[in-house]
Amino acid sequence: MPPPTRTVENDVRTPAVHHLAVKVRDLVRAEAFYAGVLGLAVQARHDDAHGRPRALWMTLDGGAFLAVERAAEGAPGRADDAQGWHCVALGIAPSERESWRARLTERGHPVVHETDFTLYVRDPEGALVALSHHPHRAPPPERQGVADNTGAPTVASSRRSGSKAAALAVLAALGLAVGVAVTPTAGAQRRRAPAAPPEAIVLGSSSVNGALGRMIESELVGAGLRVQRMGHSSTGFARPDFFDWQAEIARLGDLNAMRGVVVYMGGNDTQALRVREGELEGSTEEWIQWRDEARWTTLYSARVRSFVEGLCEGGLRRAVVVLPSEGERGGWSDRIRRVQAAQAEGVRGTRCGVVVDPRGGQIREGDTVDGIHLSRQGARTLLLRIGPPIVAAIAG
Repeated sequence: MPPPTRTVENDVRTPAVHHLAVKVRDLVRAEAFYAGVLGLAVQARHDDAHGRPRALWMTLDGGAFLAVERAAEGAPGRADDAQGWHCVALGIAPSERESWRARLTERGHPVVHETDFTLYVRDPEGALVALSHHPHRAPPPERQGVADNTGAPTVASSRRSGSKAAALAVLAALGLAVGVAVTPTAGAQRRRAPAAPPEAIVLGSSSVNGALGRMIESELVGAGLRVQRMGHSSTGFARPDFFDWQAEIARLGDLNAMRGVVVYMGGNDTQALRVREGELEGSTEEWIQWRDEARWTTLYSARVRSFVEGLCEGGLRRAVVVLPSEGERGGWSDRIRRVQAAQAEGVRGTRCGVVVDPRGGQIREGDTVDGIHLSRQGARTLLLRIGPPIVAAIAG
């Protein structure tokens, strides 16, 4: 139960937590952790005057939000024992403690310290983040809740902590700019490998690890194929400096022995493109800004084409690129339409690539969890449109 409202002089209320602003060097890696691992919903994205990603706003309970902002180039980091804000603490349920421990370890963020009430982990830049159920002690592990069928703790139930998350979050956050490199553990690279080499792979962003990826996998398994899913949160074709899917082709195995690969990504690509060294002949540019639509589209389409052709050259029979689904948040949905068109153009004319196009379907209330990411209902709705052509392309 929250404490009663207090007043100070002149009947002014004591302030509540409105938002927290934290600095990070890499917004993409930060989003992969705070949204992809911890499950905080992105409510807004902001660019700087040059069109480069500047900040992400992520929803906390109690009406507060976490503003994750890009630090200045060369800004110093911060040691754990330095003076100032030290840690961000988010509320979880005691019964979820072991499920969160397993999830964090699997995603490359193992627990580095713990008490009877709190687990402490590092974010991608080495800053300390806590998951706390104080003042309640956790029950014995055999009585604790287990992960849901996504393999992740149920974020919705952890949010039942309500205002606790926002209240604890006041312990946050300027320390999030700590510049300590953290090497992901082997658990972060584990894949759920089938007993025999896969005949089909479903790969892409975090949606592949969620309901949609599991449903696509189920459709292909139902067609008699051995299937492997390979999802990597917050990835796409825009930021090869964060995660380069082109380089992953060599790690997919014997493409000659496979029936096909399903590619689902693009929801993270509504941003400036980071240019690879030598990618633009005669240019030293590091970024192609989102507002530079013609050049952005040309380079993005070329990357999609290169990725698909790389699969084809490896001997793959069929590369199925499923265009990313539109959400129900106006500004983001407008941006995703450019990504859809650029992906379709990139696949056109490739030797083994085909496009599965979900456009035209109506987005209903409840099809997304935050206006962007598909809910189970939304994934089922989308699968009705994309499932049959995927199966026909790969198993037909």
